[in-house]
Amino acid sequence: MAQPTRKDLPAYVRACYEAYIKAEQRNRKAAEERLKFYIGGDLQWREEELRAREQSQRPFITINRCKPAVDQVEGDIRLNPPGPQCHPVGDGADASTADIIEGLIREVESRSNAKTAYATAGKYVAASGEAYLELRSEFTGDREFSQQLCIDSVEDPATVFYDPTSRRANRQDAMWAGKLKMYNKVDYISQFGATRAVLQSTAVQRAGGWIMDRMGVGGNLAEVHRWTGAGEGPFFVAEFYMVTVERRTLRMYTDQIARYDDEPVPPGVTPKVDPNDKKAYTREVPVRTITKHLVDALEELSDPTEWLGSLIPLFPVLGPEVYINGQLHRLSLISGAMDAQRALNYVATTAAELAGLLPKSPWIGAKGAFEDPRWEAANTEMYAYLEYSPVFATDAMGNQVLAPAPQRNNWEAPIQWLEMLKRSFSDDIKATTATYDASLGANKGDQSGKAIEQLRSESNVGNYSYADNLHRAIGILYDQMCCIFPKIYDGPRAVTVVKPDSQHEVVDINRIFGEDGIDPDTGQKGKANNICLGRYVARVTVGKDFDTRNLEAVEALTNFFTVAPQALAVPGIASNFLRMIGQGNPKVEQMADLLQPNDGNEEATPQEMQQKLQQATSQIQAMQEVMQTLAQKLQAKLPEIEAKKFIAAMDNLTRIRVAEINASKALLTQQADAEARQLETSLGMAHETASGAEQREHEDKQQVRDKVTAAGSQAAEHGHATEMAESAADREDARAELAATAPKK
Repeated sequence: MAQPTRKDLPAYVRACYEAYIKAEQRNRKAAEERLKFYIGGDLQWREEELRAREQSQRPFITINRCKPAVDQVEGDIRLNPPGPQCHPVGDGADASTADIIEGLIREVESRSNAKTAYATAGKYVAASGEAYLELRSEFTGDREFSQQLCIDSVEDPATVFYDPTSRRANRQDAMWAGKLKMYNKVDYISQFGATRAVLQSTAVQRAGGWIMDRMGVGGNLAEVHRWTGAGEGPFFVAEFYMVTVERRTLRMYTDQIARYDDEPVPPGVTPKVDPNDKKAYTREVPVRTITKHLVDALEELSDPTEWLGSLIPLFPVLGPEVYINGQLHRLSLISGAMDAQRALNYVATTAAELAGLLPKSPWIGAKGAFEDPRWEAANTEMYAYLEYSPVFATDAMGNQVLAPAPQRNNWEAPIQWLEMLKRSFSDDIKATTATYDASLGANKGDQSGKAIEQLRSESNVGNYSYADNLHRAIGILYDQMCCIFPKIYDGPRAVTVVKPDSQHEVVDINRIFGEDGIDPDTGQKGKANNICLGRYVARVTVGKDFDTRNLEAVEALTNFFTVAPQALAVPGIASNFLRMIGQGNPKVEQMADLLQPNDGNEEATPQEMQQKLQQATSQIQAMQEVMQTLAQKLQAKLPEIEAKKFIAAMDNLTRIRVAEINASKALLTQQADAEARQLETSLGMAHETASGAEQREHEDKQQVRDKVTAAGSQAAEHGHATEMAESAADREDARAELAATAPKK
């Protein structure tokens, strides 16, 4: 495509803007409507309905259920901000230099407050389906020529216009893009001067369009009026990026470096030739050049500048896109919830309106009963009593009867049915946004923790595409920074990097040493840290920032030390734990130094490190000498040691045998004592049995003798009876003697 001249550039920019508006008219209108639903309030109502309700003094209520779904996406980005992870991919790249480039990216993010830009983009892409990130360069100071990069947020995505023919996910194939900025007349004059064409042609613009032809400005008058406010403001100024593609020949040389034909070649280096067909290694490469222009409606306001990157530094973050018959449709998180949200507002408004009508129900009574003027305000004022005029009426029989007193027309509003309908529409919003109660903070006592975690997981999966699109755009931004750093840091210098723990550090890059690699300042072997050599790629990592992880680690360690307080006695544990808690607080650092003054965390110079290494080497050598001396002494004493070991072993064996014998004797003694105790018990029991038997025999014998004595007295009178008694006594004596002579057990 032919590039416009400087005179034709304003008309070309306006034409590009009109082409974008025409192609994106449907999506821009939809994005505007979605943002209204995100804000809520009366913006969720159609203008004609809102106007009709205001005129009839009817209520309108908005219960915004769309904003919390967007807030969840934005909050997740704030809690888990993206960050860079740089890797070397060849051509002399190394891991340590990759760490420096990664630190440079973090420094740009820290200085630019990029977390706010990322969160803003996440909010807009979830709410409207379109957001942008901007990368720009600026001078490091008013008196400096060195440049630095910045990441800016685009507060209003509608100010950006892009090449509508681009199709890639993040529009990397766009050939032009721009961003509008609006100035009032005073700010425009202050920024660009009072002699600009849009100011000088104010009266003529109102009169007609021939001034445009005299000035050689193309386009139509309506476009100019829109960009200048008919000469009175607001004035639109566009930062316009235009891509030009030039095909250049890339040639491989004998030093294995590919160069374009217009680049210088070192002496002695020649093009490399294929030994088979004798052809040079060449290929045609399309080289993209991006130029930035600053234009208003009628002229270019400054000289064009070349952008150092290979892509337009306006990085789109877009929602899901679908083409239908060539027409692009872009979605957002709340695009499917808008109808349910509008219905929810209707139901809530109806319920509130019905509830407000309940105390305003009309009074019903006979005509003429409401002569008291207070009846006019009976539905709006509170009276202690209301009087009515009695009225007589004629019944069906023709009799005059007293009409009943006035009564209120009470009715029951379908509030319960409306509440059920409102919950139904609320569930529809949750389903369309994949945002459920557990992830919105609602208490669900009838669900387990696992069920709630599952609901949160479903919400994260359903909404992940928006955060993922943001991360993809940030990854492209990181790659552009890796491409630009070697161009703005092209010489030896000291730069500030930010380490993963958010600490700033100054490092030297692109240092040049001699052939021996020795640093002339320190006398030690130096490291070049040449970021201009090699290729690097940066990918996006997502997770909690260092401060959040540090707080979680402190909490976990506190719980651990509560369970195991003895761990604090380990040298260095208590001091390092205090430093984690203090996070750089000087008072806490002093307390940690009292526990462990030399914790090894101080930064040491190369000379100090060399001295420490020499001291450690000397200590190791002294320890080795002591070990050798001890080994020699041990060798000399070995026979004596062996003899002592044999004697000690014999003594131990003798003690063991004696102990075994004593143990055997003790065991036998215990067994004998047990058997003796058992025998004594048996003998005692036999003795008691025998003594009892002898006592009973003695008593029986005494009774027999008493009987014999009595029988003897009678035998004196009767001789035959006496003989019989003596014979019986003799038998009893014989039996007693036999029992006395029986062996006792």
